[in-house]
Amino acid sequence: MWEGNPLKKKIHFGWFTEYGPIGWDGPDAVEGDWRQPKLYQQMAQICEKGMFDFVLYADHLGITSSFKGSIDNYVKYGLNGVNHDSTLLATMVAASTNHLGVGTTVSTMLTPPYLLARQMASLDHLSMGRVAWNVVTTGNVAGFLNFGMDQLPDHDARYDQAEEYMELCFKLWSSWEPDAVIMDRKTGVFADPDKVQPINFEGQYYKSRGPLNVLPTPQGRPTIIQAGSSQRGKDFAAKWADAVIVGAHYLDDMKAYYDDMKQRVTKFGREPEQLKVFFIIKPVLGMTEQLVNQKLEALRHPPESAIHAALSALSSRMNYDLSKFNIDEPLPPIDEKEIQGGQTTLSRFYTSGRRPTLREVAIEEAAGNKGSIAGTPEQVADQLQHIMESVGGDGFVVRVDTHDHGYMQEFVDTVIPVLQARGLVRKEYTGKTLRDNLMEF
Repeated sequence: MWEGNPLKKKIHFGWFTEYGPIGWDGPDAVEGDWRQPKLYQQMAQICEKGMFDFVLYADHLGITSSFKGSIDNYVKYGLNGVNHDSTLLATMVAASTNHLGVGTTVSTMLTPPYLLARQMASLDHLSMGRVAWNVVTTGNVAGFLNFGMDQLPDHDARYDQAEEYMELCFKLWSSWEPDAVIMDRKTGVFADPDKVQPINFEGQYYKSRGPLNVLPTPQGRPTIIQAGSSQRGKDFAAKWADAVIVGAHYLDDMKAYYDDMKQRVTKFGREPEQLKVFFIIKPVLGMTEQLVNQKLEALRHPPESAIHAALSALSSRMNYDLSKFNIDEPLPPIDEKEIQGGQTTLSRFYTSGRRPTLREVAIEEAAGNKGSIAGTPEQVADQLQHIMESVGGDGFVVRVDTHDHGYMQEFVDTVIPVLQARGLVRKEYTGKTLRDNLMEF
């Protein structure tokens, strides 16, 4: 058992996946139709048993051609880009759970702000205050082409526009005062018109009269999640987000990111505890060390199809074609300005003086083992506790394909009880809303 500095607060957990076929052919995939809600609802119920804060569904608005200039690999392997609408799925999952937050990914660049504000407010009502919006600016040209736009705006320019988008949405969500609704049957008064006002917003990119035609919601506004890891993205998250998720692979990187984000928050007049930092993980878990070693060995030798799928997925996230490079050599330096998607997608593989080949990067990506966490339930709990004590908090999102129910069930049934016994994971939900639970500790 890990014996280091005692952790002063509990660990938050989330589940990160997408509404798509990812993992449909995995060796441990359960039978079921990924297009239907049942698989997602069952997995969410497992997460709720494990006292997770939320589930977050990634989304994409088009099938990319980032790898080799073709959609073929993405269609062939059912990669990210082949997706159904995560917002509609979130309503189904919310209806099947009682406490778990439901997060949907929506683009600021390709969704009218009034529409987004209305949908998120409605979903907050339907979920009784459990909705989260994962804010993305869309870094892949496929979505823009599908919406009739031929060019992808510059990375920082998309964030500039997103700033105004957020300002408008926040004004719409507050266009009704919290106590505006009366619904007095005796007088017939539904709401006090003095407490519902147009916002008359007019900016550089957007214009809206308001008010929003959705009543004040349980959370007031949705919980905001963001995954920015570029300098511009981190500032955006520090200003607007309640939680940020990041795929840092090594402890030093996690610590540096955590400290950086907590410091950035203060620049915008916020307290560090108002932004929770979640690290993406998928521990290799087994009931015995022998079984863990067998799983690790299998991950070190994925089939060639998995390597191609991983490179395709990385190319999609970066909006940059990695097929042009020799797979058995380290990547040469790439100008950050050429990467219009996730600018730090590759940099996390090349930290601490490491110079892996592109094949090694693909193998690590295919394994999905963010943070290189592996062991028996007790050992995994030790490592998670060690990370949190070394970094300072706040939690993890477990990135597991929807079909892999066995993995999540084992994690919840074996690792979570160990952490609960140490007082590091809640044993019951105390908050009424997602933000209540997220800010509980």
